[in-house]
Amino acid sequence: MMLINIVIGLIGLGIVVFVHELGHFLAARLVGVGVDAFSIGWGNPILKKKIGSVEYRLGMFPIGGYCKMRGETDYNVAWNNMQNNIKPEKGTYLAASPLARMLIAFAGPFFNLIFAVIILSIIWGAGREINTFTNRITLYSEVISNTKNERSFPADRAGLKTGDRIIQINGRPVNYFHEIHEIVVLNARSSLVMTIDRDGEIHSLNVTPSLVRKSGAGRIGITNFDSLPIQYRTPVLSVPAAITKGFTESLKTLAVSLRSLRLLFMGIDLTQAVSGPVRITYMIGDMATSGFSRSFATGLRSTFEFIALISIVLCMMNLLPLPIIDGGMIILFFVELIRRKPIPPKAVSIFQGFGMVIIFGLLILAIFGDILFFFR
Repeated sequence: MMLINIVIGLIGLGIVVFVHELGHFLAARLVGVGVDAFSIGWGNPILKKKIGSVEYRLGMFPIGGYCKMRGETDYNVAWNNMQNNIKPEKGTYLAASPLARMLIAFAGPFFNLIFAVIILSIIWGAGREINTFTNRITLYSEVISNTKNERSFPADRAGLKTGDRIIQINGRPVNYFHEIHEIVVLNARSSLVMTIDRDGEIHSLNVTPSLVRKSGAGRIGITNFDSLPIQYRTPVLSVPAAITKGFTESLKTLAVSLRSLRLLFMGIDLTQAVSGPVRITYMIGDMATSGFSRSFATGLRSTFEFIALISIVLCMMNLLPLPIIDGGMIILFFVELIRRKPIPPKAVSIFQGFGMVIIFGLLILAIFGDILFFFR
């Protein structure tokens, strides 16, 4: 089963990377920058074919990929040769204007976002079955038998009781338990105003979810009251309505991803909360096989929903203003645009070298967490 998960996961991750690099590739061709190689996967190519001036490759290590543009390493060559300026040839990366290079850098993350919008538009447009529970809750402290302190959870301390119906959170109506869960997990250490229905009487309580250090999620200590789930199906949407829904869901996920960055500074366990490429690959495969065990349609939907999530996260991460990734390069080219003259190769090399250290450090942390994940 693990092998199947990994194979499916590699295919899913490969699709996300392909879309990202395709954005860079098409933008480069659009602005007249030559592309020497387009690869899915890293390392020595196990398959390659040259079509026109571009060599298409499948790398030995099927994680990641790249779009190698003509002359993009000229900065490093100039620095190694102690040159203070570069005279790029026509059709190379550095011969393009700073605005054109900003477009190339932005196109990869943008394609990831558009890809997610397309996936979610199709899923929501076709209608989907949702399994959930009502908004009636049970205190978790009454479910587990080893609770040392009956008021150890935020829900207990706030005065929630088993049998309460949570009907609003911060003024937003909630009808199902999964809606309550979605709000709570995203608001660790943030006060929530919950409106509850207790035997026909309406009460308002302030609840502050605690932080689960292993995942970075919020928790208040409640579970569903009903033992049997309920199922409902969302309506089939028109094409414009489906696109609108896909767009809003993508932007909502992007906003959640940005908000989640603050968790890095809230004392979470980074080795468990931060996933690397190995764990992401496994999670895609696990999501797929779990869904396919229920039905083919469920498996397909679950897989592509998770791929859309990864695509949005990749969009957000690549637009962070860190050296060497797309966001950092956009800032670098913007500075060049403002200065109206090229940035010295030495400054660019130092900037990129600093970025390599950061990215390498994060990658080591993520892979270390992945190893611990599988040993657990």
